[in-house]
Amino acid sequence: MVGDNLGYCGSVRRWLVVPIICLVLLFVAEAQANDVVLPLTSEQAITVCQFEQFRDELPDFNEPECKSLQFRDVDPQHQSLWLLITFDQQPSWQYLQPPYGLYLFGKAASSVYFNGQLLGSNGMPGTPDSEVAGQMDTVFYLPEPLVRDRANQLVIHLSGHHSVLPLNAPMHFIGIGQFGDAKRFLQRLSKWGLVLVGAFVVGALFFCMLSFGPNGQPSHRLFAVLCLLAAIQLSTEVARGLISYSYPWHDIRLLVVTGCSVIFGMLLLLYSSLKVASGQAIHWIYGGLLCTLAVVLYAPGFDAKTTAGVFVPLLISSLQLLLYWRVSKHRATLRWFLVQLAIVITIVVNTPGFHEIIHFSIIAVLLCYLFIQQANEHRAQLQQLQHDQARIAKLEYKLSESAQSNSPAKLEISVAGRTEYIDTTSIAYCKAAGDYVELYLTNLDERLYSGSLKQLEEMLPSTFLRVHRSYLVNLHEVVALDSKPSKERSGVLLRLAQEQRVPVSRRLLPAVRDSLKQTLV
Repeated sequence: MVGDNLGYCGSVRRWLVVPIICLVLLFVAEAQANDVVLPLTSEQAITVCQFEQFRDELPDFNEPECKSLQFRDVDPQHQSLWLLITFDQQPSWQYLQPPYGLYLFGKAASSVYFNGQLLGSNGMPGTPDSEVAGQMDTVFYLPEPLVRDRANQLVIHLSGHHSVLPLNAPMHFIGIGQFGDAKRFLQRLSKWGLVLVGAFVVGALFFCMLSFGPNGQPSHRLFAVLCLLAAIQLSTEVARGLISYSYPWHDIRLLVVTGCSVIFGMLLLLYSSLKVASGQAIHWIYGGLLCTLAVVLYAPGFDAKTTAGVFVPLLISSLQLLLYWRVSKHRATLRWFLVQLAIVITIVVNTPGFHEIIHFSIIAVLLCYLFIQQANEHRAQLQQLQHDQARIAKLEYKLSESAQSNSPAKLEISVAGRTEYIDTTSIAYCKAAGDYVELYLTNLDERLYSGSLKQLEEMLPSTFLRVHRSYLVNLHEVVALDSKPSKERSGVLLRLAQEQRVPVSRRLLPAVRDSLKQTLV
């Protein structure tokens, strides 16, 4: 069983190849993406009208309720707004290919008018009772003849009464591109991200199975949960680029992503605390939890909250590892600290886009490192266990041999009404012969035992070893293991003190070699 479990390390390394390949494919896919969409509100101000009473007809945008805002400040959450955007065709339009599409991404139901003509509605903007929630991301067909060289007017009616979480920037993008699926401009790596999700799921199943095995450890269950959290978070993150959903579900999605990030980060801190802090682990854990929750609650925006959910526990864990390394000077602790420090620096450098592909790339790398570290520790433990078992087996053999020398065990043999008792030390080997067992003695005599070889194996001391389906051998009589075939027999043979030969089953050969090394060396 121990020998089989040594394959655990190799299995982990083979599994780790999957996320590495996935990351390469992700960046290749990103490099090949070349769709063009031109934003209409990069810097220019737009006119926004908010009326006390709900209006469903187009305003003239000269009323007192209208003012000029940047697009990032437009907030239709729990209210109704009218937007006016006036723009001219720019030289960059030459990169657009008809048919055109007007893309609108944000938390709102919307109706869109272009140069006075209704392009369509996404849901139905209205009052809290009448609004029909629109899709989070949508595209409207824009007829090419409607587009003028100058003074194009885009009017949008928005309402977001079904919003659950107040976001700082609920409207994400307005732009014009070639008509098609709106999601191709969102999370270009979503489909490839599913491959990475699959790798995390496989990792979760792998460690879940290990945890319930005979050599399962608490760390296996922890790694299974970490992989599962990474899979849930990544699948939820890329869901926007894969499926259409109404904008209220966007709030649920953000909560799931942030929650998974916080739990993942805290489990990493839990793992490092239990490994290096021992008796002080509880203080590191609840202190890290309080700090993480405080930063997450007060961080502006869910992107920052998601980043903080991993960053704060990693920062605390890095500080913890540094402190305990200064005491222990353990090289593994130093390597672990350097890995986490590199990740912390990467997060700081890439904070604006960390919640996207960089986040999950770092998670994959971090999990890879932890898995390799765990595999190495597990291999060292198994090798030590093998060494201890070998020493125990050798000791048991020597004790059994000593006991037989001081007080040899007797074997009762009854044949034809005659009972004979022979010392077990005088038996060279035993051979099954139907309902009997042939006993070959060290003085070259033979006896017949009435019973099965299995029964005899249970009765004889541990100095006797089953080397074949039909043979038991007294290890004290073995002088050599001959791998070359003799004239009479082929295969591997044991040569005994009296030049007797006993065949060894190929299936049992590894165990026989180990037993000989443990007991005869």
